[in-house]
Amino acid sequence: MSLITHEVDPFADTIIILKNPCKNFAPWDETLVSSQIEFPESEEKHPIHTQTFEDDQTGKKLSKKEKKARMRGRASHNSTVSNVPEGSGEHAELSSEASSEEQGLVHDRELATRVVGGVDNPSVELAEPASGPTQSEDDEIHYLVSSRHLMLASPWFRRTLTREEFVESLKNPSDGRYHIQANDWDEEALLILLNIFHVRTRQVPATVSLEMLAKIAVLVDYYELENAEAIERDTQNWIASVRRNVAIPSSYCRNLMLWICISRVFCMSEEFEKATAVAIKESKGWIQALDLPIHQGITSSIDRSRCNALEHVISELHRLLGVYRDFNYSCPHNPSYSFQCGAFLFGALMKYMERWGCLSPRPENPFMGISLNEICNRSGMAKNTKWWVKSDCYDYYRRHEHDRAEVHLCSLNAKIDEVVQATMAKVRGLKLQDFRDNSEVSFQN
Repeated sequence: MSLITHEVDPFADTIIILKNPCKNFAPWDETLVSSQIEFPESEEKHPIHTQTFEDDQTGKKLSKKEKKARMRGRASHNSTVSNVPEGSGEHAELSSEASSEEQGLVHDRELATRVVGGVDNPSVELAEPASGPTQSEDDEIHYLVSSRHLMLASPWFRRTLTREEFVESLKNPSDGRYHIQANDWDEEALLILLNIFHVRTRQVPATVSLEMLAKIAVLVDYYELENAEAIERDTQNWIASVRRNVAIPSSYCRNLMLWICISRVFCMSEEFEKATAVAIKESKGWIQALDLPIHQGITSSIDRSRCNALEHVISELHRLLGVYRDFNYSCPHNPSYSFQCGAFLFGALMKYMERWGCLSPRPENPFMGISLNEICNRSGMAKNTKWWVKSDCYDYYRRHEHDRAEVHLCSLNAKIDEVVQATMAKVRGLKLQDFRDNSEVSFQN
């Protein structure tokens, strides 16, 4: 068993024991992409301008206890007070509470696994792949710290060290110190926060990467540091640096989910709306939560908004097909050509919808393997379908030009574009205030 010790306070009265430190943070499963039905390929690539499908984005908010249950995904829960679970928040609570939280956790895990992946955008900073050697379950990292500093910074530590029902509130007779168990956290991220708590300013980095900020965000959420004055200045500096140096990805990828996590925890409203809008437009199935502190209401709202927008655009294309199929269709530009006009547009639209995979079988909710941007862009690649009719023009001497032909004014492209633009104009990212606790404050400058 390897043991690493960080002496944060030389007069420490508390030891934080981190077991199984994280070596595979927020793993992204690319294999989930190939396991889904892919959207039919197109011979052309001609992206169209897209905007941001407004939907009922109100999801059931998780309570603090439910939120903690999600973050205990990798910690083992025991039913007795004497046997302390590692890395749990209310770890010495009654066994009935732990059991109910485990059931909620299983449900969250099942939700997190029915997902479809995406492709990283090479134009933005790539987060670390988080693939490293697996550390032994017996490996430990000890942080020698002050209980007073912990309690001043975090309500979680204050409860843990002062309530009699928690074994951590009693000093260990072997060394006379408080022992606090933790599990699965990132070693460096935890050390950074503890250095901030203990005012070790020179040991605190001025800037951090997107990856590290996400790791810190996990701890901020778990240890209830949203209102912590101790970390406010540093988090503001980190956020400002990440904003300058790391763009929000334009594709559904791991970095995008890190952005959603960070923007939720640190109350970055603008970034949260932008990142969730990208997820709605670009994801091809259920959102991968990656065991990050992202409310289930958030992922459910993204999935729902995406499915509603896809249902809208596909339904509108089928409605348009029905208009042209109707024998009583009337051409808006020249009723005398109604049959020819309807037949031409009906046949062209049917061929395109078959090519786009929207005709038969008709895609159904949850539209696995289809992204909103993909289907809208492909719809915009329809070639300009034209047909000619005899001209109704007259020459200078008012003689009818029987041999002259002109393009019929009805355009399939224009109708398809109306459907696409009407759908995309309604797409909006989620509003952070719909998922925030009233007690949370913003870390933004």
